[in-house]
Amino acid sequence: ISDAFELLRRADISLYRAKEEGKGRAIGYHAELDEERLRLLRLEDDLRAALANGDVTVVYQPLVSAATGALNGVEALARWFTASGPVSPEVFIPLAERSGLIDKLGMHVLQKSLQNARAWPGLKLSVNVSPIQLCNPAFASSVSRLLDDEGFDPSRLTLEITEGVLMTNPDQAKRAIDELHKTGVRFSLDDFGCGYASIGALRQFGFDSMKIDRSLVCAADKEGKGQDVLRATIALATALSIPVTAEGIETSAQADILRGAGCDQLQGYLVGRPMSAADITAFGEATAA
Repeated sequence: ISDAFELLRRADISLYRAKEEGKGRAIGYHAELDEERLRLLRLEDDLRAALANGDVTVVYQPLVSAATGALNGVEALARWFTASGPVSPEVFIPLAERSGLIDKLGMHVLQKSLQNARAWPGLKLSVNVSPIQLCNPAFASSVSRLLDDEGFDPSRLTLEITEGVLMTNPDQAKRAIDELHKTGVRFSLDDFGCGYASIGALRQFGFDSMKIDRSLVCAADKEGKGQDVLRATIALATALSIPVTAEGIETSAQADILRGAGCDQLQGYLVGRPMSAADITAFGEATAA
């Protein structure tokens, strides 16, 4: 390559790909890296336009009582459908985080969820929050203002966060959690059991509940100590008076194991797939009958 700037550009692209794939590795430049970069730039523009036009939709997955099967609440999940088909949340949410769109995406999902949840006065609403959102000093005040604008009872709202925020910016996370706790908003630690978060972190940050990662649920189905680990995890949370939700329930056997272990709430395809707001209304009427 005769152009020094082009050499630096290619090195920079390779460097960022290496960082994305993890530390301690080297990635050589190849033309596909440029193609992928251009694809993501186009997708970023499309996502920006979708948010401006309100084209990112929200579906809801039921949360039911482990003991009775009654519908307790719903978890809001963002969905994005383009002219060429659906884009996975595993693609567009990290893209929103990298491109600075996550605050707008997160507040869009929260607002749509609050509006739809007015039709379900007896149900709790859970909404996922990106660690980047929680680290924004304006996050707590933005959520409080939106709750006021929509006339939504804060005690019905649970914000689910993963342990990543506890590692990257624990002080700001604690401030935001404490500020919103004062208004009545609840917090749940998501994906517990797949990382490094401890039971102690549940108390330190004032989490009101926790959600067991589906990997623990799947492990309980297999031979070995999977069930023992699952029971011990739930027992510790119970001792701390922290309600437990298990996600990824796909079989009756898994549900039976979790009920026996003292799990409070179940979520997964066995209970109900993500569905529209109208279908949630019908689901609630069916389970109450």
